[in-house]
Amino acid sequence: MEEQNIVEGTSTEIRDPKAVLEALDKAKAEAKKFRLEKEALETQMNESVSKISQFQSKLMMEYVNRYLSSLGITHGEKLNKYIKMDALTLTEDFEVAGLDEQIETLKADFPELFDPKFIVAGKADSGVKASLEVPQSASDLQAKMVLKK
Repeated sequence: MEEQNIVEGTSTEIRDPKAVLEALDKAKAEAKKFRLEKEALETQMNESVSKISQFQSKLMMEYVNRYLSSLGITHGEKLNKYIKMDALTLTEDFEVAGLDEQIETLKADFPELFDPKFIVAGKADSGVKASLEVPQSASDLQAKMVLKK
């Protein structure tokens, strides 16, 4: 006795339950296989994205250092901590966008690095020697008072 549904030709009676269970197990196994493949591909993609971002940051650092050296700054890597790397973007022709604005800010903050007239190494007048006062002990102070020096 087969129960007919609204749609012609379909029934709720299962004629071969063993085949249905086997098909269900096969579908579960395939779904698990595809899920594992998907997870492996996601992991591989995440690793690739992190490697790409590392290479991109190294490329941007190298470009910034070259740009600073072209401006005449000998130790440009010391200025890297003042450059906001997350504000820089790499264009399609491998140029760094946003660097000029930050360099202008650095020129305002550190003019001595960009203009050689401001660079002064050491004391301006090394012929003048500052006197060094040594703290005097109580005995020295008493001797001065007694001897009136």
